[in-house]
Amino acid sequence: MNTPYEQTGALFRAYCNQLRYRTAWIIGAPLTGKSTLARQLCTHFGWRYLNYTLDEGYFDQLQGRLETYQPDDLCHELSRWSAATTQSILIVDELDALLSCWQPQQQRSFAHRASRLPELPCGLLLVSNLFEATTLESLLPPSDRRAYIDLSGVSQ
Repeated sequence: MNTPYEQTGALFRAYCNQLRYRTAWIIGAPLTGKSTLARQLCTHFGWRYLNYTLDEGYFDQLQGRLETYQPDDLCHELSRWSAATTQSILIVDELDALLSCWQPQQQRSFAHRASRLPELPCGLLLVSNLFEATTLESLLPPSDRRAYIDLSGVSQ
């Protein structure tokens, strides 16, 4: 049976299993079900779910150095976390705790770089409410303009 999870999972697998760039996004306003969808996809497909804010060893490690932490630092960490997972896709949720500390230009720089991380060993799915579809599309590689699902307008 072709359930909505299977359809969504197939879409993300297509983006995340590319040879070149393997990053996709779930975007939308707060309380639109992004985290719920991310967790359910992980449960359904056996993907890895990382809650950047609540899981120990991630956001809490930035205490005392949050002001100097830059987009390149986070991109490096994303590559490292991808290398450490054995699942085919890593979903990183709650990045907005860090992204909201940055200026808009730094946020755009991160999205631009994260969408072009080379040689990731697994697919990477990022969850955020800070990017609108039109903004994100302008930051994605030209071949990946639709490498996201926008849940704006959806209510939980």
